[in-house]
Parts: sequence; structure tokens; C-alpha cells
Amino acid sequence: MRFHEFKLIESQGGIFRRAQEVGQGGEVRFKHAENNNEISLVSAQMVPATDNFETEDELDQGLQDYLSTNGVAQEKTQFSGNPATARAGLVSIWKDVETEELMAFVKLVKKPGTGAAPVLQTNADFKKSFGYGAQGKTAQRATLKLKPKDVIQSDSWLEASSIPSAVESFISSRQDFDDTMKLGLVQLLQNITDGSQEPVAGMGQYDTSLEVDFGETAAPIALITGNFVGGDYQAAEEGLLAPLGLTWASLSQVLFPSAGGEKIYDSYIKLDKTNNLKVSSKDKKGGAAASITGLVDAVTKTPEKYQDIFENQKWSQTFEILKTIASAPSVYWGTATQGNKGINGPLIIGVDTFGFITEREATTIVDLMKQQVRVHPDAALKQRMITTNLHSLIKVKGAKYDDPAYNLGYHLLACVAKNIANIVNKDSSTSELFRAILERSNMVQVKTSVKKNGDGAAFNQFTVIYPPIFSGTFLMIADNNYMATRKPIAPLSFAIK
Repeated sequence: MRFHEFKLIESQGGIFRRAQEVGQGGEVRFKHAENNNEISLVSAQMVPATDNFETEDELDQGLQDYLSTNGVAQEKTQFSGNPATARAGLVSIWKDVETEELMAFVKLVKKPGTGAAPVLQTNADFKKSFGYGAQGKTAQRATLKLKPKDVIQSDSWLEASSIPSAVESFISSRQDFDDTMKLGLVQLLQNITDGSQEPVAGMGQYDTSLEVDFGETAAPIALITGNFVGGDYQAAEEGLLAPLGLTWASLSQVLFPSAGGEKIYDSYIKLDKTNNLKVSSKDKKGGAAASITGLVDAVTKTPEKYQDIFENQKWSQTFEILKTIASAPSVYWGTATQGNKGINGPLIIGVDTFGFITEREATTIVDLMKQQVRVHPDAALKQRMITTNLHSLIKVKGAKYDDPAYNLGYHLLACVAKNIANIVNKDSSTSELFRAILERSNMVQVKTSVKKNGDGAAFNQFTVIYPPIFSGTFLMIADNNYMATRKPIAPLSFAIK
């Protein structure tokens, strides 16, 4: 019996895309349907990495070598697919949440496809094969991906009445959606346009994902049509639209920014050639999260609303830090036309504002990133690759040094970013500044509610909040984007805790 015939189970597909989320700092957990054992996804890799093996024996040896290298025991590996015809395999490695033991699930295929996901396997397929599936509303949201950037064209002005058809066109290529999902999402939006609260069959199980994520696409339709709106809807018209000679009914165009959740606003409604209304959508429980870039944009584009911020000395240094984060020049990374503020911002602040690293140390961090140095910080210090100061900075943020993606430069950058956040958050005026900016923003908040009826669901209420209200403590955060295994894809941000 060959290695890959152990615990053979029939199934189809793979979970390649979920592993990409993990590689970007996300977490994917599945739970066993019978014993409730919980596992966390570590990685997924095609074996071989390109093309396919010529024989079954070559595949067998390749899988053995890959799993052995990654510390997965033979008895902790399960397979799906046909071993007689297979010449490649998608190997997903998981960790038992309780015991931290590694296990692997292998999807055997004749030949992988092309594109971002060479082997497709829905969560349902994976659960059918191995008994593990996504559990809970948070896991469901991560799986479905119903944010505007996942269901509709971004950064283009669309007529509100055309949003249902635009969604229909966009999601037609999503292989992870079945026909019920595709038809249901479009019908939910069309019902808002038509003023209908008829439950859409098959969508009740997704109520939380619809409220929290898909509601961001639905909210501007409700605002423009006036269907199912409440709260401060009329007050917002009087305070924001009437001074421009506008009403809700006179508006028609909507834009969804590609930055998605990294921006303060989930959508924009065009008012005139120079003004847009910003919409921050929420589920019925509320909540808030935003990027620093969005904060600074709001202030610089409408400075007349923020004069007291400019004049308040206790906020001056923090606001300068925010501006650096939002539009950092390419001092250490990139060129004059192509930089990365996620890298340059923290390094500039660490050197010039707080002085806890030097220019030379900032350059060292960048060099280590570019050279993909995977040396443990202790060894790097002994080899004089880093200074004692950089070595001491490591204590700010830990890392898994045995991770094959570990990069000393990325780790040090993450420590710099987190140290900045720690310093800024110690100043109580930081939270006051964030709040002052947001509460003056040209925006409305919309809390979305979905009503279930049997297995059906419908959007039934869009509650407008104006002026916007924010509760809790505002904190600068680094852990969501700065880590030891990859380059940051966005700058420092903030959240309400």
C-alpha cells in the first residue's frame, strides 16, 4: 500500500484561497461535525509546486517528502481523490487548536488548473470529505466574502438602480457561490430598489454576513430610494443635502472604494462635481474601524470643518504623525513615484519623531527585508547584522522563528510599528483627536438589519445616524497588518476598543 492510500476518502476540490488569507495574517478555523475538535489552517501548497508528476510513485514520494519537511506524521494525514490517476496534490496543513499537533489533508488531482486557486474545494466539499467545516458567524463571513470589493466593481460610479445587475455580472464568475447564492444576493438588492420585503429563499442562514458585509452594498440603494430607512434620515437630508440644494431623491450615483474595510467609508454617493456623501455601513450592533489615510483625507479636503484641530496644540504632534502615516515620502523604500507608506511611515516616525531608531538602523531593516534574511535575532546580533538597539526592540512583538516565511526585516519593521502605536496610545489626547475628526466628517452611519423568515431573509431596516456617533476608546493599531512573515500591504490604522 502506498503512502497516499492511507485513510483514503472520496471527495473533490481544495481550499487554496483560504490559505492565502492565513498568509496575509488571517485565521481560518474549522470544527469537526461529530466530535467538535477544532483545527486552525497553517498553509496550503500544491505538490509539485508547478505542473505535475509523471507517475503515481513520484507523487507518492513527493508528498512524503513535503509532509515530512513540514513536520506532519503519516498517521495524521488524510486523502481525497483518485490515487490511481492522480499526479499532483493540494496539501493543506492544519494545527489542532487544543494539542497543537499538525495534521494534513490532501486533495489528489490529475493536474492542477491555472490561476489564483489551482484546485477549488468549497467548505462543503471539505466537510463532506473530512468532517471538518467552517463554524459560527465569523467563520461564515470569512468564507462567503460579501464585502463590496468581493461582489461589485470598485472605484467606478454606478447608477444606484444598476447595482443589482452590476452585482449579478460581477459574481457570475465566483465558483464558490452556488446558483441559490448568486440569485439570492441579486434579488435582495432588487427588492430594496422595488420596495419589497419579500423574503428571499435560501438566504436566512447567511443573515449575519448579509447585515455586516453585504449591507455595505445595500445601504446606498436604501438611502437614495428612501425604502426601509429610518433614524436620522430626514435630519441628514436637512443638514448635509439641503445646503447644496439637494434631496435624497435627487441623488443617483454610487461608488464603492477598492480599499474596502481599510477606508473609513464603505461607499460614496455623488452630490455634485466636488462633493460626495460618505456612507459608513454597519450591522444592527454598530461598531467602527478605519484607516488613518481616510482620517487625514477628510481633514485635508475640508479644512474649514477642522480648524479647532489645527489650532489645538495638544493634538499637533499626533496629527503630524497621522499625516506621515497617510502620505509618507519614499525615504527608505521605493522611488519618488512608487513607494510603500506602510514601510516608510513607521521608519520615518521611528527615526525623526520619536528617535528610538537611527537612520542607519532604518536602512538596515529595509536591507534585511529585501534580502529575506531568516536569521534568529540572537544569531543576527552575534553576527553583527543588527545593533543591540534593534535586538532590544524585538521584545515589543514576538514571532515564530521556525516559520519558513519568517523574515528578520519584516519582524523588526513590525516591532517599529507596534512601538509607535504603543507610544501614541499612551497619550490620552490621541483618542480625543480621532473622535474629533470622525464626528466632524461629511458622513452618515447606517445600521443595517436583516429579518429571517424560515429559510428566507430580507433587508428590512436601514437606520441612519447623523451626526455620526462613536463610543469607546480610539487606539492606533499595528498588529493587524505588521507581522514577521510578510511586507505590510497597508499603513498603520486605528480601531475603537
